[in-house]
Amino acid sequence: MVGPSSSHTAGACRIAYVTYQLLGDIPTQAEIILHGSFSETYKGHGTDKAIVAGLLGFKPDDERIRKAFFFAEENGMKFRIIRSDLGGDFHPNSVLLRVKRVNKKIELIGSSIGGGNIIIKEINGYEAGFNADLPTLIIVHKDLPGIISKITSVIAKHKINIDSMKLTKNTRKREALTWIEVNSIISDELSSEIEQLENVKLVRVLNV
Repeated sequence: MVGPSSSHTAGACRIAYVTYQLLGDIPTQAEIILHGSFSETYKGHGTDKAIVAGLLGFKPDDERIRKAFFFAEENGMKFRIIRSDLGGDFHPNSVLLRVKRVNKKIELIGSSIGGGNIIIKEINGYEAGFNADLPTLIIVHKDLPGIISKITSVIAKHKINIDSMKLTKNTRKREALTWIEVNSIISDELSSEIEQLENVKLVRVLNV
């Protein structure tokens, strides 16, 4: 990893890299909202550069992290850093990222919990809870009977084993977010088949 801190640098970069993967490209605009310890020590620990680097698609061991602001300008990524309080429900090393490119938007809250380990706490307002250690499908869909079985049938057809799965609901919208960790790389074909299922609204893929 590029230091100085596994939690404030490497972990921060990982959270942003997950956001980059879910967006599918380098964002053109990014709001980086730092919480707790991140907001207090980000300059000394290079948290700001690490997050910008992750949004550019750089991993925690990439030496270009130190020049992330330069590469952001070179790639046309505008960003601003905001210090804020996300509330007591979040780990002190947390960040809210709001990123967009053309018609794609992702809003994500992630926490760096030590040793470079992370937890993705929220995606687009839905509660999450995965650690990005395994390939993960993130699916927003209507909250209707039978839809989970259709999704898992597609995964089984591709001969991929599910490691873990969780669903969180938005009762007001009658929608749900399901994240599914699997033990194999998720192909474009698999994600496309799920995206074409009736009542599926959004599919994002995290391959690690």
